[in-house]
Amino acid sequence: MLAVDTSATMLWTTVNLVIYFFVTWSYATDYENEYGPDYGTKWLLFLDENGTTHEVNLTTLPPETRGIQLGGVYFYLYTRENINNGELLTIPYDDTRIESKYFNSANEIKAITHGWLSKANTEWLQNMKNALLDRKDFNVIAVDWSELAQNPLYPWPAVSTRYVGKRLSKLLDSLTKSYEMKNPDTHLIGHSLGAHVMGYAGMYSEQKIKRISGLDPARPLFELPLMNKNFRLDDTDADFVDIIHTSSGVLGYEDSHGHADFYPNGGKPKQPGCEGRQHAIEGCSHGRSITFFIESIDPTARFKAYPCDSWENYENGKCRSNATLMGYPANSNQLGDFYLRTNNQSRYAIDDE
Repeated sequence: MLAVDTSATMLWTTVNLVIYFFVTWSYATDYENEYGPDYGTKWLLFLDENGTTHEVNLTTLPPETRGIQLGGVYFYLYTRENINNGELLTIPYDDTRIESKYFNSANEIKAITHGWLSKANTEWLQNMKNALLDRKDFNVIAVDWSELAQNPLYPWPAVSTRYVGKRLSKLLDSLTKSYEMKNPDTHLIGHSLGAHVMGYAGMYSEQKIKRISGLDPARPLFELPLMNKNFRLDDTDADFVDIIHTSSGVLGYEDSHGHADFYPNGGKPKQPGCEGRQHAIEGCSHGRSITFFIESIDPTARFKAYPCDSWENYENGKCRSNATLMGYPANSNQLGDFYLRTNNQSRYAIDDE
């Protein structure tokens, strides 16, 4: 009887190992390029939040000012006192004080913004705001630049990120002066083009921003071609810049530009659970950075990542020490490139493999 139980246990262990390595291999396997050799270098397809596909031409910029779309930037403050009804904050044009019913200078500031063809009331941004306020009573500022971001000509929203970031920096500086805050604990979070908005906000801010989290920062016209550091998110924009790569080399940054760069499942599409046509896989993977970050706000969801010089070495088990956590609880004292695996559906976090 003992021999039978032992054999069964060994068989089950073997089956589990086979399944584990098959799943790992399938996650790491590259998907087929359906669109030819120019795809990713000369043009791209982008799937917006409504499921509409847009083509991005990476070889030419539109004639100057032709197709430019004007619009405003709006800032909505949420706290535990007004979690469902954002308070519109207006930047004063002189040295007058910002008037706010809900802003509390004793609380940390969290600012969140969207990317191309999105808006501040999009579901993921509201979910992130709610998760943050569930965690702690922050001053959460949702940055809405949708009037600019809705332009279907990608280069113009990309160029507009500089203006939007500068407006956010003015708001943050005005709040600091209005409430006589010294070295406020400010954390900026942006997805795709929104990550570059936050980079500009950090660059223009009169006080050093404590942290910027870039969620798969947009690659086209920032890293492809590679722009000067003053024109893209990088590690000079805040005391701590952490980046989550999930569509690396396609829609998102390929290289490491932060203090801590995280590459879940190798950082590239396809991310586990993303299926369909190539552009759908890439769009899904691009959004995974958001999903991972929102989940990480829950203290029980621990995305344990390991420092390593490549995904291949991580896959081969060469990097299994000095773990840190990805996402909201990222440690500003642990710098470099970090790798990890996730599940293919929620809950995505694998605390320990």
